[in-house]
Amino acid sequence: MAFSATILSVLVIAACLGSAAATSKALNPVHTNTRIVEFIRTSCNVTLYPQVCVSSLSSYAGSLMATQSNLVNAAVQVSLVNAHNVSLWATGLKRRRAAMSKSERAALGDCIENFGDTTDQIRQSLAELKNLRRNTFKFQMSNVETWMSAALTNEDSCLDGFQVARGSVKAMVTGRVQNVCKLISNALALLNKFAATEGGY
Repeated sequence: MAFSATILSVLVIAACLGSAAATSKALNPVHTNTRIVEFIRTSCNVTLYPQVCVSSLSSYAGSLMATQSNLVNAAVQVSLVNAHNVSLWATGLKRRRAAMSKSERAALGDCIENFGDTTDQIRQSLAELKNLRRNTFKFQMSNVETWMSAALTNEDSCLDGFQVARGSVKAMVTGRVQNVCKLISNALALLNKFAATEGGY
């Protein structure tokens, strides 16, 4: 299942970047394939977790040309895929009635609700990024930044719920959620940088 999810993630993100490439030429200079790895590494320097940023994006460098807008789309899509996968995993864990303490079960239930909000907010962000317009760019990017910030807050709230929980499930959940938090944080940092450039307009 993990292998299949990884393949699906690659296909989805590749499709996202391919679609974005057709509409983003006016936004940023295009970076050739031979420079894309360096482009990703340099761009990721603005994030709090640059190594996570590079590793989550560089696997798509060989077959794709990217602009700043494409990279932002990819980072947000990576966040969505991982948040969705964690949501599915957590829901399955609860349905299987895995051995967990009462406090863990309560915290997990809250997390599942947060995951739903998170995925909705990231989907909204992607939809907005795919329809950026010159005359509404600042307003649209403000919306995206707000939604992604809210998505990050949701994941932080999930982690807070497990602070008082006790049991073996806690470590499995928090590890996965922390990874999603890092991906969303990185995407938000790239979004902030892209917003500051006003999309090259």
